[in-house]
Amino acid sequence: MPDLPPREATNAPAPTGRAQQERSAVTHSKILRAAAEIIDENGFAAATLSMILERAEVTKGSLYYHFRSKEQIAEELLAIQVPMSRVKPQSSKFQETIDISFIYAHLLQEEPVARAAIRLSIDGGAPPELDVYGPTRDWIALATHLMTEAGAAGHLLPHWTPESAASIIQSTFVGAQLTSMQITGPKRSDLPQRITNMWKSLLPGLAAPGLLLGLDFEEDRWHRIPWEKDEPHASSAMHRP
Repeated sequence: MPDLPPREATNAPAPTGRAQQERSAVTHSKILRAAAEIIDENGFAAATLSMILERAEVTKGSLYYHFRSKEQIAEELLAIQVPMSRVKPQSSKFQETIDISFIYAHLLQEEPVARAAIRLSIDGGAPPELDVYGPTRDWIALATHLMTEAGAAGHLLPHWTPESAASIIQSTFVGAQLTSMQITGPKRSDLPQRITNMWKSLLPGLAAPGLLLGLDFEEDRWHRIPWEKDEPHASSAMHRP
């Protein structure tokens, strides 16, 4: 009689603990990314769970384990926009703000997860209970915090309040990226150049003159930023600032 295979080879234990958590995080990420691609391509109203399931290549049970509804997926896509774009704290809060703008510009070019929040905010198809303007408030809050620190260091010109400086930075960035999207398409190929021009225009009126020569806002700035990409999954959906 031929030897039977070892028992453990035919009856392997189910993954537990850390392995199970890692596999769950991968599935969560796949669903979120697939949903982002579908929403970016079609808008929220036209996106269906069936389309997301097909793109993510997961079962309906897996999807409902991680998300109760399409709306909950959209909520997480909106909530992770600011956390995805954070950079390491820097002594110059103007440079830190510049770097965040270039990282977010890069994400808009490369990541449907970043673009999906923009589509959710502008296409008008999201239900009223979905807070599509949450990221706008989050960006302004983050910029206000950075400009408050810049002001405390004497780097923000005194005729600006942190709130007003943050508002003009956020508004100008939104205009730049929307114009880039309208002219060059979803990948926003000219956005880095627009961001450089934005800072050339804004910085002389915002920052103390002694700072300007030390700030780096060239088009390729994002290559030099100390930043580590964080894949979108449950652990990256941190609380908004």
